[in-house]
Amino acid sequence: MIQKNPGIIIGPITKLLGFIFNFVFDIVHDTTVANSLGISIIIITIIVRILIWPLSIKQVKNSVAIQHLQPKLKKLQQKYPNKNDVESQKKLNIEIQRLYAQNNINPASGCLLAFIQLPIFMALNQLLSRSYYYISDIGTIYKNLATKIMSVPNYVSLIKPLAIPKVPSNMTIDLSIVEDMQKVINKFTTSDWSNFLSHTSGDVHNQLVDMLLQKQSVENLFGINLIDPCGLKFPGVMIPILAVATTFLSSYFMNKMMPAVDEAIKTQQKIMLVIMPLMMGGLSLTLSSGVGVYWITSSVIQLIQQLFANEYRKKLQEEN
Repeated sequence: MIQKNPGIIIGPITKLLGFIFNFVFDIVHDTTVANSLGISIIIITIIVRILIWPLSIKQVKNSVAIQHLQPKLKKLQQKYPNKNDVESQKKLNIEIQRLYAQNNINPASGCLLAFIQLPIFMALNQLLSRSYYYISDIGTIYKNLATKIMSVPNYVSLIKPLAIPKVPSNMTIDLSIVEDMQKVINKFTTSDWSNFLSHTSGDVHNQLVDMLLQKQSVENLFGINLIDPCGLKFPGVMIPILAVATTFLSSYFMNKMMPAVDEAIKTQQKIMLVIMPLMMGGLSLTLSSGVGVYWITSSVIQLIQQLFANEYRKKLQEEN
């Protein structure tokens, strides 16, 4: 279905990301047309991971500091041994929070990384779902396609049956407007294009085929269309498989390198070790494939960063 404009929260983030993405894509597209959207996603991911690297270091510092406080934390827990006493547990939590504050520890810093990435994740899906709107070079390809389609005699009668299933009931599409035609062809499947092209001939047919090949060259990565959901067929199905694998490995090594000191947190980590990979695999199936490429790349970079962070953690532990 044709998507509406993003809301007041994700909308501004999508516009900002679109501005950055457009800049990166211009450079990549000038260098190579083939796979330029996929390469741009990978570069953007690297930029994001570099920008949030200081937060990762902060997370390591917090982890080491909490481990250093273990003797004091155990004393507090021994002070309030009754786990079923709500009032005692409330007092225990207050004292733990006070201890954290005295040592400049933010136990929620690990969650901050996820909270920062989530809006980027959703904004990227919006951007890729309407790449023609946010990325000028792709917009030019779509505009040329839309204009060429509108030069075909009786194009409305050919396009309308293909367009109707893609238009939400509360949205109006005017096939005589180039911008609206772009929205429609953005959701065209291979079958839709084959259907329409079968009613064209001569130079118009050849020109449309050339434009579609250009569009495919830009939007595809290893034969996977990055605009559409990947689906369960090969090679698209590799996106959710890799998303599950890289998310699991990233979470697993993070837990190994920075083990939790609290039993409750350890239990949460074990649960998230299963839930997060499955959730990312499911999201990769439903969102644009390019979002999956972003997440896979991010997880791989995070694994590499964790190796450096682990060395930094060892150094901090030696100093303490």
